[in-house]
Amino acid sequence: MSVELLRQLAASPLPKSFTSADDVNAVKILRQAGLVLALVDEPPERGARVLAITEKGNRELLQFHYPEVREPRDPARGNWLQIAAERAREAIRPSRHRDGS
Repeated sequence: MSVELLRQLAASPLPKSFTSADDVNAVKILRQAGLVLALVDEPPERGARVLAITEKGNRELLQFHYPEVREPRDPARGNWLQIAAERAREAIRPSRHRDGS
């Protein structure tokens, strides 16, 4: 949850305020980890305001990525673009049978 919040913060303009208890707790975790600069327990709502993402937070964003779901590739098939290019070359290559040679 906290890393996802960090990703959301990176994509939104800062400063950003939060009032829900879950979001405030997530901001506290990010702040304790040194990933964001934030003011917590701000009156009147007892919310949190994220002021900036730290260098450590930016490094974490660069290292963190979701695993990609990819189908296994058949190495014998190759790249579809390479296959299409080869077929196009074969189609435009002068044929010995067409010009009578």
